[in-house]
Formats: sequence, structure tokens, C-alpha cells
Amino acid sequence: MEMTKVNFNPSFFGDRPHELLCSGELKATTFRFSTGVCGLRIENAHCNMVVLPYMGQQIWLAEFEGKKLTQKSIFEEPQNTTKFGDNYGGLLLHCGLTNINCAEAGEDYPLHGELPFANYTDTYTGIGCDEKGRYLAVGGTYVYRNSQEYHWAYSPELRLYSGSSVLEMHIDIHNRRHSPLEYMFMCHMNWLAVDGSRFVYSAKKDKEHIKPDPPVLEGDSPRAVKMREFSRKLLEEPTLLDVLDLNNQCCDPEMCINIKYQGDGKDWAHALQVMPEGDSCYVGFRTTELPYALRWYCCTGDEAGVGIALPTTGTNRSTAYQKEHGYYNTLGAGERGSLRFDFGYLDSQRTKEMEEHIANILKET
Repeated sequence: MEMTKVNFNPSFFGDRPHELLCSGELKATTFRFSTGVCGLRIENAHCNMVVLPYMGQQIWLAEFEGKKLTQKSIFEEPQNTTKFGDNYGGLLLHCGLTNINCAEAGEDYPLHGELPFANYTDTYTGIGCDEKGRYLAVGGTYVYRNSQEYHWAYSPELRLYSGSSVLEMHIDIHNRRHSPLEYMFMCHMNWLAVDGSRFVYSAKKDKEHIKPDPPVLEGDSPRAVKMREFSRKLLEEPTLLDVLDLNNQCCDPEMCINIKYQGDGKDWAHALQVMPEGDSCYVGFRTTELPYALRWYCCTGDEAGVGIALPTTGTNRSTAYQKEHGYYNTLGAGERGSLRFDFGYLDSQRTKEMEEHIANILKET
């Protein structure tokens, strides 16, 4: 594998777009949003997206074959803040590593961990080449230190291949302490919720493998009553949300379903949101390190988002719950580990092929 890197810093990002590198159809362009947040637009012939290199390496928006497939939200631009709910409109957020969800009673930690708004001091883009072809890479390293507890480095690298509408995420985690690191991880990928879509995924359709965890809404408001009624139906029939019906389902403010996936012969799980036209949004992940995926819905009228499959080490519950049930990975002193997942867009023909692949996985399990 060959790789030519271009290291950059915030001074590369101005009010006017600046082409940082270009090689054939692969291009990376720096700019700043009106809020002051740095954006790096990467593109090939099939997609373009904007990475926020200094805001958690979030992917703020993505467009595939001219279709905008990022969640609908109330945020047109990323806000210059690290408060989670005040800046929640992106396609992809890294979550972890000391926690991945909301704190419960007796716990105190940032929502979804340190990674969503991590400030990367080591950032780069570049052109690489491997057996799959030429690709444009964006990456960096974030180092987290907490005296007597944690010292780890998290290094994601996003790869956009020439001619492809599916991207790869390669993640390296380095435990720099002399004691073991028990870490949790989740990737929050928030796609546009398209009414009438159906979800196809490599998991057994039973209550052992599909476990909804509805939010608890108190009171007698119409929203709370509707949520409780729909939640009861969903708990009885966990596949009720396998076809998206925005008028008759209730995912306001959100809905979470924990799913245990089945891998194929290469230990990869797969999930699709098949849209009415027959094309799809796609997520695939390596189950050896990420055996679960959370499906997340947020359909309020103001928001329309769906996490088709959020690859994770565990569930949507608190850190104490994850630790109690063993939902974490462990790295020994000085050890490194890797995580892998893919995401993107499939046209109608490739969607049919992936549906067949998923059906074959389920036949063999």
C-alpha cells in the first residue's frame, strides 16, 4: 500500500474554498462555515461529503449520486460548540471510548463520550493506493489522558475510493498505559429517514436478537400517550419498524432497538435502508470487535433521521450497564486494536445483490 500525506492545520481553512489536493476524480477542498467551524469537502465522481477535522472528525453531510442522504435536522451548519444537543445535524459521529451513551442515576460523563467533539491536533489528507485502487484519505489522531485512569490514542482514517459510492473507515486504538484498557465504542450514523423505506439486515428476527428499548415519557400529553401505545406494540412485535411509516409510527423524540448481528464468512454484518425507488443506504461492519448494532429513529417533524445500524460494542444503556454485562473490548498494556466498518450508497442492482447476500447469511445461521 502506498500513501502520500498532506498534513494540515486550521490556518489552511479560510472563508473562501481552497483546493488542497486533486488527483483525477479525487479532490479535497478546505473552507470555513459561517459559524467558524473548519470543513474539508472530499469528493469523487459518485459522492461528496464534508468532514469536520477539528470537531471529532465528524462527517457533517453527504451526497451520493446527487441525493442528500444526511438526516433532516434543525441545523443548517455545524455550530461552534461542544454541547451535544446544540450541534446535532451530522451524518456520522464517533462515540466512546470511556462511555457511549447517556449517564444514568449516579453517573456523570459527557453524552456519547469524549470522541464526538474531540479536538484533533494531528490531521491529514492524502492519496493512497492499494489492491482495491486509488483512494482519498482523511484522518488524524486524538490523544485522551486522565491521570491514573486513561491514556489512549484514537486514530480514524476515512477512505473514499475512486469510482466508489461506499466509503471505508479504518480505526486504530492504542492503549498507552501499563494497565488494561476496557473501552466501549459506537459510530452514530444518522441517515435521512425516507418514508416507505424497508430495513434489511443480517440478524435473526426474534426477541432474543432484536430488543427495543423505548424512551419513557411521563404525563398525559398526546405525544407521551402515543409513544407509550406504540412502544407496547413494538415490544410485542420487534420488527414493527422494519418498514418506515412516518404517519402511523411513533419515534418522537426517538426510538432505539438493540440488535445482535450475524456475520458472513468474513465476519462482516450488513444492513440496508432500501428506499422506495429500490436504491439503498448501506452499512457494513466487522463483527469480531463490533458484534452489535443499534438502530435509532428520530422522526419528529422537525427531525427525520435513522441510524440504520450503529456499529457498537454494546447497547444503548449506560456505562455501568455495559460494564456489568461485559459489553466492552479490552486492550492489554501498550496494545493496539482496530475497528472496521463501511458505509455509503448502493444503486438498485447492487442493493438486490446485497439483499441476496444478507438472505444467504441468515439461511446459514
